[in-house]
Amino acid sequence: MVDFEFTNYNRPVGRPSAYFSEIIEIGAVLLDGDSFRELARYQSFVKPRFFPKQAKDSMDFCMITEKDMKKAAEFPDMVQKMAEMYKAGETYFVAWGDSDYKVLDTACKRYKIDNPIKYEDYLDLAEAYKLMKGDNYTTGLKAATEEQQVDTAGLWHTAFDDANNTGKLLQKLVDNGWAPESYFAAIKEKN
Repeated sequence: MVDFEFTNYNRPVGRPSAYFSEIIEIGAVLLDGDSFRELARYQSFVKPRFFPKQAKDSMDFCMITEKDMKKAAEFPDMVQKMAEMYKAGETYFVAWGDSDYKVLDTACKRYKIDNPIKYEDYLDLAEAYKLMKGDNYTTGLKAATEEQQVDTAGLWHTAFDDANNTGKLLQKLVDNGWAPESYFAAIKEKN
């Protein structure tokens, strides 16, 4: 499970040229696919290199302080740590929504480093939940955990807690008979 907190620019004017969202926090939990036992975890703040001035609003929203950023990882180091938890074709990169993969992929291109996560291993659990329910809208993570009566922990919109709660929801869905393969089959059929 992975969750990124990242910068956004929502003001009507003043958007910097070539702006892209930068990851400012990562939360990742590696779970065993059978037992859902935690095998590894990674949490770090990440220094925005290209647009640090634009990061302030996002940092405030995510409760990230300047002190946190002083001990933050550089983006390439964060990618390397994340890559150590992932084995292509054997590990699902599970996130709630499609933004996390897109932000990672765009940032890797801007830093001119390879994205270690293969798109075919990406499982958008929000889309999977939407398909499973037959809804026309995407349920938020908090609402989905409430609907599934998942015992959540931590603070919403903090990367590690959101990743951990996504993992708990995934386990609940699998325990109730849902399988990730049904998501991949549905996505393949749509395309």
